[in-house]
Amino acid sequence: MRRWDNDERFTGIADASAMEPQVSALLGVMARDGWVAEEPEAHLLPHLRRACGSEWLLTGERLLDDGVYEVTVSLAGDREGVHVQRDVIRLLSAIAETVFFVRQAAPGVFECVTGMLDGDTGFASHGHMVRLIVT
Repeated sequence: MRRWDNDERFTGIADASAMEPQVSALLGVMARDGWVAEEPEAHLLPHLRRACGSEWLLTGERLLDDGVYEVTVSLAGDREGVHVQRDVIRLLSAIAETVFFVRQAAPGVFECVTGMLDGDTGFASHGHMVRLIVT
């Protein structure tokens, strides 16, 4: 099966095991009780509001019971597809820490985990989960 519209190789050049230790480290800290930091409205929301600029309108936010901070935004302008995804990543980069993972989970729904692993900085390992919903 093709990986994109004009793919003629049907396979890549390597596996991704070179970064497996880093991904495993993230999974390890994510499973720790209490790893997700409290008060995302104080720690994340001001950065997201500033990053919205004139391109985004932040229309809602709430902390879910599972620790996911759900933020709803609308995008000014006429963008579609990968352009929206790239704009979302730029917006979420305002809250990026030493580890940053973003996945488009559904049309208009982007899930992000960001935080610090053990030994990354002088702070204790902690993180955040954000679900950004583009309306």
